[in-house]
Amino acid sequence: MKRKRKRRGSLVFLCMLFLFCGCGGKKSGEDFSGKWDLPELTVTFFNVGKGDAILIEAEEERMLIDSGYDDTCEEILDYLEEQGIRRLDYLVITHFDKDHVGGADHVLETVEVGEILQPDYVSEGGQYLEYREAMEKKGKEPVPVTETRRLSLGNAELVIYPPQQEEYKEEDNDFSLVISMTYGERRFLFAGDSERERLKELLEQSEFELAHDLLKVPHHGREEKNSQEFLEAVSPEFAVITCSEEKPADPEILKILESMGTKTYQTTEGTVICQSDGNHLIMGTK
Repeated sequence: MKRKRKRRGSLVFLCMLFLFCGCGGKKSGEDFSGKWDLPELTVTFFNVGKGDAILIEAEEERMLIDSGYDDTCEEILDYLEEQGIRRLDYLVITHFDKDHVGGADHVLETVEVGEILQPDYVSEGGQYLEYREAMEKKGKEPVPVTETRRLSLGNAELVIYPPQQEEYKEEDNDFSLVISMTYGERRFLFAGDSERERLKELLEQSEFELAHDLLKVPHHGREEKNSQEFLEAVSPEFAVITCSEEKPADPEILKILESMGTKTYQTTEGTVICQSDGNHLIMGTK
């Protein structure tokens, strides 16, 4: 894929009022000044339309969760080039819909990739087949996640929770790998495109606590019958919805989040950035 270099504006963080959460002294929306207790964590939710592409940078280690569409991958590749990132320690494909796996072949062709993690099913989609071909050319073999997997990324600890069934009504979306990440006192949940059956599994599982500080809202903000129960169980301070002007989040989801006091960011506003030192969180768009 031929890419054009794009000029980027400077990153502008939208600072909020001081907010103290619980006895742990966690702070949100506070400008980072002084010495941090832990190295910096940056999570970038790329604006790739109604698709997912999320880069986690923890110290010198990096994980890309999904890769957007084939024709929006330029957003990811430009960022990697501008930041001088030539290696990803992990590439996680949560499931094989084209808005999640579409750019994976270009990522594999452009940068070195360590371990590739994916759910344990196959697809006949064209973008999935291109992803498979790119892996074969690079001599890479993906690792199907069939049991809960725990790993470290810098000082961040991650739990990758696989689908619990062999068949779902929503075949692709409910096969989504779900990732819970803990960094210091802060917790992040990346819920893929989980729909009703998968949300039910998350509500009933005991692999990790469901309450998190930041939630990547499942399935681009689509409402399910158990969406409110799930959102209330997570009770996020911040939420990010990956959506587009043509396919926006459902108003009902936005109302639920607003009623909970959750600050919600949508990628229609631009690429969303979260930074943390393990105690503070600051959110912004560019």
